[in-house]
Amino acid sequence: MIKLRIFQLLDKFRFGGGENVAVNYAKVLNKLKIENYIVAEYFDNKFLENLEKNKIKYLSKKNLKENDKDTLFVHTNRNLLKLFLKYKFKNKRPKIYYIQHLNYSKKKMSILSKMINSICDGFIQITPIIENNMSKYIKIKKYFFPNFYINKYSINERDSIRNKIREQLNFLPKDYVVTFSGMFKKGKNVSHIIKLAKEFKEYNNIKFLILGDGPENAIIKNNLQKNIIWLGLVDDVEKYLLATDLYFFSSINEMMPMALIEAINANLPIVAYNTEINKYLLEYQFIVENIEEAKERILEFYNLDFRTYNHKNKFDFEFGIKNLKKILWS
Repeated sequence: MIKLRIFQLLDKFRFGGGENVAVNYAKVLNKLKIENYIVAEYFDNKFLENLEKNKIKYLSKKNLKENDKDTLFVHTNRNLLKLFLKYKFKNKRPKIYYIQHLNYSKKKMSILSKMINSICDGFIQITPIIENNMSKYIKIKKYFFPNFYINKYSINERDSIRNKIREQLNFLPKDYVVTFSGMFKKGKNVSHIIKLAKEFKEYNNIKFLILGDGPENAIIKNNLQKNIIWLGLVDDVEKYLLATDLYFFSSINEMMPMALIEAINANLPIVAYNTEINKYLLEYQFIVENIEEAKERILEFYNLDFRTYNHKNKFDFEFGIKNLKKILWS
């Protein structure tokens, strides 16, 4: 019997979108009792501590010695290029799956596809918004496998965590908490949460919780008011989502937004703009056209005391297990 080994190839051990996806894959692979490793360079001690905490094995690139019985998940184009140069003219090579984390131009996709079609066994599509480019350029087997989030807290823990966090932040039981989380940078529309908070300043029981930091933090710093709590970067967004009543997602250009997926898995009502990816992830009642509609929807949900919602589609641990099984045993 051949023993399956899987190596996930990253560039660096650090916190980021691709790295978080790799960690979630590793947790699922561990659950499936498959030997697996995350492979990268430039060690970041905090990231390595996170891997060790979750019992995830890792290697530096210099220690990687794959063989033709192994499987490689390629998270970066630099690793794709290295594998292309290594295996293009070899008959035997590992199984290779390429994961597209970014939305590339037609020109770049044309270049990448030559390498992908040449050496890879599968292409993992994480979002519907690359469908046209992918259909045109990718000729190998395709798998639609959106990113997923593994909840840290069980259903039995959630009420106590909610109560504890709300008490720490001085929220009353009747307070309706609207949360925004993410990096404060172009495309995230962090200014929209400030505009909404100003619109609701006369509503004593509607509070705005802001999690995150970044280049555009002056937008927050210069506009703080009594109905806004800004906590900056936090290590554990999930526990604050448990203390939340509605999640506001203002981004308009995302591949597969983990922040939104976390909110879906936290069973929160959501208000988000009319984008292709938001319409894929959410039901119509949570989609708005502009900030004026966002205000109306938040007020509607507040008046209904609408604080929890069980979304039809969940992108959780079970979702990850089901889809990785499809890929590995297809």
